[in-house]
Order: sequence, then C-alpha cells, then structure tokens
Amino acid sequence: MYNPTLLDHFRHPRNVGLMRDPDGAGESENPVCGDLAKFFLRVIEGKVAEARFQTYGCGPSIAASSLATELIRGLTIDALAALTPDAVETALGGLPPDRRHSADLVVDALRAAAQDYRSRAVVVPEGGAEGV
Repeated sequence: MYNPTLLDHFRHPRNVGLMRDPDGAGESENPVCGDLAKFFLRVIEGKVAEARFQTYGCGPSIAASSLATELIRGLTIDALAALTPDAVETALGGLPPDRRHSADLVVDALRAAAQDYRSRAVVVPEGGAEGV
C-alpha cells in the first residue's frame, strides 16, 4: 500500500522536534481528519538552512513532513512559498488517494512558516544601519 520512501520517512523521520528561536514558524490542521503539522525554519541569507517539524496524525502526514524538511533545505523563501502539494507527493513517491491531504497539510504549514519569516524580517534602509 505504501512505497519504500514513504515507509522510510515514517519509520525513521528526519528533523523531528522543536527549534529554539526559529526565524519562521507555521502550522496547519486538517479539520476533517485532525492531522496537525508545525514547521520551524532557520533562514540564512534568504535560504532555508534548517527545518524541523512536529506532526500529529497519520503515517503519510508524518512521512511527508519528514521528507519536506529535506526537500526545502537550500530553497529561498520565495521558492518555499511556491512549493506545491504535487511536488511533495512526487518526492515522497506518491500517496494513496485517501491520504493526499498529507501533502496539502505540509505545504500549508510550510507556507505559513514562510509568511511568518517574512513578517519578522527586518528591513534595513539603503545606506542605513539597522535600528537607525
């Protein structure tokens, strides 16, 4: 029923847990099944340097979250915001039709984290110093 990539990320999830003082954080919940995904980002020079997650839900949602933390490493915030559920599902090796919500859940939470990062970003005026 599940492919080897999905099973590997479910059985051996990568980058699980909280992140102290993340540069961006976001979450999403599927109101139908109750799955919840939270992502934490560390951004350096506009690119995702580290991502961590906490997901409560079905195996495919946990696997999609784990895979996504690896998939987004090195992406710019703009590229992260443009990530699609199809890209996550493809990288995961596919999802059964009744579990496709997992990719949507993960992408929604990652987009929320990207938006949170943008809302926290400090804008430095041209030629000026921060806080001047």
